[in-house]
Parts: sequence; structure tokens; C-alpha cells
Amino acid sequence: MASASVKTALLANVGVAVAKGLAAVFTGSSAMLSEAVHSVADCANELVLMVGGKAAAKSDKDHPFGLYRAKYLASFLVATLLFFVGGWFSSSQSFEKLVGLSNGSLPRSVESVELLASLAVIVVSACLEGYGLHTSIHEARERMERLQVGHMRLFTFWRNTKSAELASVMMEDTLALVGLVFAGAGMVMALITGDELWDAVGGLCVGIILIVGAVALGFKSGSLLIGEAVEPVMVDRIRQAVEETPGVDRLINMQAMHMAEDDILLCLKVQTSKLDRDYDVETINKIESAVRKALPFYRFEIYVEPDLYRKPKEVEQH
Repeated sequence: MASASVKTALLANVGVAVAKGLAAVFTGSSAMLSEAVHSVADCANELVLMVGGKAAAKSDKDHPFGLYRAKYLASFLVATLLFFVGGWFSSSQSFEKLVGLSNGSLPRSVESVELLASLAVIVVSACLEGYGLHTSIHEARERMERLQVGHMRLFTFWRNTKSAELASVMMEDTLALVGLVFAGAGMVMALITGDELWDAVGGLCVGIILIVGAVALGFKSGSLLIGEAVEPVMVDRIRQAVEETPGVDRLINMQAMHMAEDDILLCLKVQTSKLDRDYDVETINKIESAVRKALPFYRFEIYVEPDLYRKPKEVEQH
């Protein structure tokens, strides 16, 4: 199921894309055209994320651990295809207009009424995008509270979150607001100076912002797709739960990786009280119960291997 932030962003961006597109057609503004492309890319973003979220809920015999990573793949496609292509198109269109205005092949006079109408569209769009970002931030705060990690900076949360949907939508809404600032600034300067060159500069800035955002989101979603480790605070809770389990003498090794935001693959090697290394089913079951009780908001795939602890060999001094 798609999160509330994704649904809210989609509804807002559909309206914004239509308004910007109509404004771009009637005014010929490069900044408004770039913003219209930006919003269309955002709409495609949400649709891809929703398809990825639906696919992630399925499983088949070819994917024994499920299709959880479909969300991460969707986020990566959004970054590399939609955002980058949209940014490239916006930049190229604005650059062509910039060149045409500079060499005199296009008139540099400003139609004040048309730019004022575009500015009105930008103000309305900023309100809608701001509401979408507010919804994303509210969801981020709820997840911080649920995970009991306290409040952290939004950039820190974005960098550490394992939610591909929320990371994409937060990036998208932030880029949209920044892009609107540059587009609006370009139009205001065009009105003040009477030179439409500033409008083209504003559109070029919007395209560059999209490309930069695509690179940042690509790195984030790519890291999630490869597989990110569980956060240190969660590792400490798992370690404490295992070590305090009756029958466990020592936690020898632990590897924990997110298969999805709320799905964790956990591999443990422990030394139990049965030193003959018989498979201690009772203790293993207690370990699994303790881990799930310590972190009830996660779904675990747990594998436990009983073993004997061996001290690491001392490094020979030469």
C-alpha cells in the first residue's frame, strides 16, 4: 500500500502540473515550462512508487525472500530516469532559449501580464507543494517516534531512512519548492528589468536542480537496493535481547540487513549453555521471541547458528 505522503504528493502534483502546463503554453515562459516538466516527473514518480509498493507485497518461488526490494528498484528508476530526464529536458529547453535571447534571434521584451499570471501559478503551486512536504515531514516525525530514536534533523533522517517511498517524496517536495523559488525569482527579475533573459535563467536553474536531486536520490536508492545495515541503535537493542536470553552464554557474531523498511534479515552465531554444541531448539526459540519482542514493529527473518567462541589469534610481533 502506498503511504499517505505518496498519495498526497500525487494529488497535489496532478493539479500543479496541469496549472503549470497551461501557464507555460499561454505565456511561453521557460521557467514555467521547466516547472511543468518538473511536476510531470513528480507525478510519474508517485505512480512508479505506488506500482513498486504493490509489487513488493507479492512473492513467488523465484524470490524466496519476497519482492520487498521492488520499492527500492522503483525509487532508483525514479531517480535515474524520471528526475534526470526531466532535468535534462528542462535544462536544454532553457539553454536554447537563453542562446536565442543572447544572439537576438528571440525578442527579449517582457509581457508583464503573462509573467504575472505565471507568478500567480507559482504561488498556488508553492502552497500545494508545501502541504505535500508538511505531510512528508509529519510522517517522518511519526516514524522517529515509533522507532524511539528521538527527533533528528530531517537531512539526517532522510540519509538514514530505509523507506524508499518517503525518501523519494521528501526529496521531490523539497526540490519542487526550491525550483519554484528560482523560477519565481527569474520571473520577478524579468519584470523588474524588462528582460526575458532572466526567465530563461530561472528555467535553467530548475533543470539543474532536478539533475542534482536525481544524483542524490540515485545514490540513496542505490544504497538501499544493494542492502543497508540496521541502524546502530537497533543493533544495540537486538544485541541486548539476545545476550539477556536465558541459555545464551555469548553472542559471537551478528549480521542484520534491511530487506525492506520494516523487514530485516538477521543472522546470529551464539554460544549456548549446551557446550556439546547440540542444536538447542529451546534456546533458539527464546532468542527469536526476545528479538521480536524487543523490536515489535519489524518483521524478522531470523537464522541462528549455535557455535563455540574462539579467541582471535594474537598477532605475532616482528
